[in-house]
Amino acid sequence: MKMFDVRPTMDAVRLRAEEDAYWHALEKALGTVTARMLRSSLRNVGQGRTERDRVAKGLSDIYAAEARAVEELARKETSIAGPQPRPQALTDLAAHEHWIDFSEEPSEAERATPFVERGLKRGAQVVALLPSQEVEAYEQEAVRSGHAEDVRQGRLTLLPIDGHLEALRTAGVLAALVLAIQGLIQGARTQNYAEVWFISKIASSLLTSTPQFANFAVRLEWMWDSLLASYPIAVYCPFPIMIPGAAGLTSALLQGHTWAALADVALKVGTRLS
Repeated sequence: MKMFDVRPTMDAVRLRAEEDAYWHALEKALGTVTARMLRSSLRNVGQGRTERDRVAKGLSDIYAAEARAVEELARKETSIAGPQPRPQALTDLAAHEHWIDFSEEPSEAERATPFVERGLKRGAQVVALLPSQEVEAYEQEAVRSGHAEDVRQGRLTLLPIDGHLEALRTAGVLAALVLAIQGLIQGARTQNYAEVWFISKIASSLLTSTPQFANFAVRLEWMWDSLLASYPIAVYCPFPIMIPGAAGLTSALLQGHTWAALADVALKVGTRLS
């Protein structure tokens, strides 16, 4: 089975986020009509690695003062809407966010810890939906990071999903899984948790299984979006850096999330639901 590296797609998304922030700043400084006219006329003129570089050079030749103002605005826009340090983005995370995290397998449980801690700080119950063979790694990480008591008290719950995975592979129906997740949310409410924060390995497990269920994995990520719109939950989906499947699968996965992270960088990749 052919494997695809998610990093080139993530690099492209990062560059697009930076350039979108620049165009927003340009429109603020010069007005939408003027900015789009300049972008159209200057984007293919001169030297520069990116469209932003070329337009900025042309703009500085035509409007030196405006170019400085745009660059200052662009820095502010990028700090708001562009790439962000992953630790900071997780520290500020709220309910109704859908996070996809690409990493090498040995660091996966450790990388999920800031999400766990953010959920616990907000008073949420954190529920990790994991293949049974991965539960131990998350238990060990909970102990290492000082959350063994949270596991004992049920504030952090590690649930094996083997039965659900088998049912999805054989029946291919999402309804039973949706009902199970809704049951977990209702159960948390009866214990006075205002929110539930999920770590979900369901889609990535289907994606990396043999045979592979790529289309189903994408559908699962969109299923989470419907639940995110209806309930006070947040969802964190760990995925490997190398994923099997057809070209374009990474982009399809990103479209079902509000945040994507690789290494120490986090990107807003969708519209917030809250």
